[in-house]
Amino acid sequence: MMTAVVLGGASCTSQPATSATNTEASTGGDVTSSGGSTEGGGTTSSAATSATTDEPTSGTSSGPGTSSTDPATAGTTAEPTGTVGTSTSDTGTSTGEPDVGPCPPGKYLLCESFDDTEVGAIPPGWVRHGDPIGVADDAAVSGSHSLKMGPIPVWERRIYHDAAALGSGHWGRIRYKVALPVPDAFVHSTLVALYGKGPTTGDQEVRVVDTVKEDVDGWNNDGNGNHFQYLYNVQPNGPEFGKGSDYDWKFDDQWHCAEWHIDGPTQSYDFYIDGAIVEQISIANGPGNYAGSEIPDAFSEVRIGWVNYQESPPGFTAWIDDVALDDERIGCQD
Repeated sequence: MMTAVVLGGASCTSQPATSATNTEASTGGDVTSSGGSTEGGGTTSSAATSATTDEPTSGTSSGPGTSSTDPATAGTTAEPTGTVGTSTSDTGTSTGEPDVGPCPPGKYLLCESFDDTEVGAIPPGWVRHGDPIGVADDAAVSGSHSLKMGPIPVWERRIYHDAAALGSGHWGRIRYKVALPVPDAFVHSTLVALYGKGPTTGDQEVRVVDTVKEDVDGWNNDGNGNHFQYLYNVQPNGPEFGKGSDYDWKFDDQWHCAEWHIDGPTQSYDFYIDGAIVEQISIANGPGNYAGSEIPDAFSEVRIGWVNYQESPPGFTAWIDDVALDDERIGCQD
């Protein structure tokens, strides 16, 4: 039986941010800032009774977040600030052998290693939403570059890409790490989301790599502190819903491999971390059974980066590398 997501004991609903700012597609070079911020009017709670929101909780946001509005009218373009790295990579040195990297031409439906993009820019074909976000050379899994999201207290630092090639179902893979220390707040954060029309819910964001972190005292003041859960989470123009795991993970400043499989015709979803399936959030509703899944038959956008919906100063610093989406499982070995 499908159950609603419980975020630290409180359900979480949202309305989209309403202030429109500019978006600009990357051409592979530096992008200059056009600035702008949006103010949210929602409230948040880490208690068991008050509903939280997926809208920024103060005027400190930098760009709009997920919404049911036309994605072409949302977001910002901004050059990453100094929070996007400028130091050397933590990967090994080159052997001089030809290296096609993790994205050989034509191998995957969509693939991005960030190695062909200058530091501070975003790759061609992607659109920047929020700031600070850009390619950095201070951490990587393959090559020498990754996508870095600098810290802000709340809201969005992401890049968007057209998802028409994905069809009605696909596999995805990212590698990510989160710097320590992380904020002490109770906070819901999204790393990977897909945008499309739900079978009965209309325009919505489907969050396929998604977390909720406990506050410093842990849920119910049990002292767990920094633990978080993974979840499948859907945000239509109304209350969100989905399915969450136990709080069995902790951010650790290490690289991890997150995978997902999502399919509209069978209304199914699976999530894997470091190669192991997280069975608690698997969904297998079957054709025509949409309750608790609402997986579109097609997606218009894939959104990669970091957005946190509750105020959590000073913010998260995170990196994403080796993004790949395909009609077959990609795995963590490449």
